[in-house]
Amino acid sequence: MSLLRQFSSDQRGATAVMMAISMIPMLATFGLAVNYTDSANKRSSYQSIADAAALSGATASTLDTDETRKTRAKDWFATLITAQKLPEATVSVEVKDGLVEVTATATIKPMVTMLDFGTSTISVKATALVAKETIRRVLDVAMCIDATGSMQNTINSVKARAQNFSTDLNNALKTRGLESFDYTRIRVVFYRDFAVDNGKKTYYPGWGWYQNPVAMVKSDFMVMPDKKTELETFVGSQPASGGGDLPESGYECINEGMSSTWFVKGASIPNTAYKADEVYPVIVLWSDADALPVPHKNSINSGQYPANMPRTETDFRAKWNTAATIDQKNKLLVHFGLCSRTSWAMARGLAGYMCGGTLNDGNTNMISKIADVMAVRYQNKLTRLTK
Repeated sequence: MSLLRQFSSDQRGATAVMMAISMIPMLATFGLAVNYTDSANKRSSYQSIADAAALSGATASTLDTDETRKTRAKDWFATLITAQKLPEATVSVEVKDGLVEVTATATIKPMVTMLDFGTSTISVKATALVAKETIRRVLDVAMCIDATGSMQNTINSVKARAQNFSTDLNNALKTRGLESFDYTRIRVVFYRDFAVDNGKKTYYPGWGWYQNPVAMVKSDFMVMPDKKTELETFVGSQPASGGGDLPESGYECINEGMSSTWFVKGASIPNTAYKADEVYPVIVLWSDADALPVPHKNSINSGQYPANMPRTETDFRAKWNTAATIDQKNKLLVHFGLCSRTSWAMARGLAGYMCGGTLNDGNTNMISKIADVMAVRYQNKLTRLTK
């Protein structure tokens, strides 16, 4: 009895036991809060994607069939889901009574799994009015072409397509049920390596002598098809040379592209009675090499580095996301080449980035690939989400 009384009155360790017991509801509450927040954030993302998909289905040509609109909405939904690395969703699209309705359902696993909270289901819905008014669109294309020693095939390919670029692109859009651009301009930016290519004759071990390669050569915008001969001549003026090591100044070329004097929405379209309802600033990049990092000390210290080039990745992204730099609604960066390489991670993270395929895809099927991208980005000023 004495031992029993001693045991019953002994409180050593009791606090630890009570703390352990009290932690269970605390952990459960924490897990519920984290999972709820994650679910709410994902719901918001899915809703935004459904909104964009509905708009995509409702935009473009007023002659689109219902099936064309359904396919475009589903394709755009799938593209954004992949880009944002969200779990796949079951998507249905209906077109009726002048509306495009997108419904999506996704199953979300909990972030905190130490306690079995089970999965949750997210359902979103978006409806957009089908556009019925013809709008006037302007396309500006800044072509960024890696012009180092291994890129001659790409230069030849772009040159071969330069004369008929705008005509072929508009024809490709028509086959997809889309209206032509009312005005198209193209500029070309050749880039190499700011760290080593300075206009002097250079020898690279294993590559040979390069005659006076320069880090960047660029044109102004040229109106198509009026200036198609000038475009072809400019593209043909640059032989593939220079570069030295494999990484090149790819981000510097994207910077030059986004610093272009883009056509502005609402501005008068030359030789017409119309103003631009929508502008499409598109950068198309061809490269078979990695990109030099941002910042790159040797490039910056070369004495020829662009003054307007952001010196950090944060500033680079901020510039891309600034409306005063480039139209935020319809901006695009189409990349042909080593899309998945680590050095291009920052580019992949930019809003509006799309991998057009391999370098060979860009060389042989450039017009079709660009038209495919445009098909999911067409906008109409009268298309809007219903409330």
